[in-house]
Formats: sequence, structure tokens, C-alpha cells
Amino acid sequence: MLKWLRKQKTTANIPNTWARFVMGAAVCRWTHADGKQRVYLIARNDGCFSCGSEHFSDDEFEKCWIPEGAGGSIFASEAIAVREIGFLFPWSRDVAREEPQDV
Repeated sequence: MLKWLRKQKTTANIPNTWARFVMGAAVCRWTHADGKQRVYLIARNDGCFSCGSEHFSDDEFEKCWIPEGAGGSIFASEAIAVREIGFLFPWSRDVAREEPQDV
């Protein structure tokens, strides 16, 4: 009866925008199966690679993506960076790699 009072727990309300990074551009990303955590492969301006991650906050006054970290490690190649992402975020091996749509 009072459906509007119930708190909805759906990923439909989570924005699908891509994060922007000062040190370079996102090449691709992996989104956790629950839709609330994602990690980016970043092509740095200096020719190296890095990664960045963020999680979605369901807090009543936030409802936004919050950065967890970016740029901590620098990798010489994309392959090394992807391997490190798989190590740091094991769930990324089980989801599809997403490419940016605005390229």
C-alpha cells in the first residue's frame, strides 16, 4: 500500500557515467556483479598505465560514486596493469571488460 515509503535496493538508480582522471584517460573498466564497485584501467599521460577504483554510496545524502584510489602504482604495459587489476580485484576476472562508448 505505501510502496513509496519502502527503500529501494536496485542498481537501476546507479549512474553509469565514466570517471575522469587527471593523470590520463580510462581505457576500460570492470563493474562488480552487484553494480556497486568498479575499477578502471588508466592510460597515463606519460605512456604508462595505472588503475583506479570507486564504489557507489547508498547513503541517503550521497547516492554517488566515491573514489577509493587511483594512480598508486605505475605499470609499464597494459598487460601488466590488467594482471594487477585481476590480483587486486579478483571479481574483475568474472565480469566483462567494458569499453568507453564516447570514443
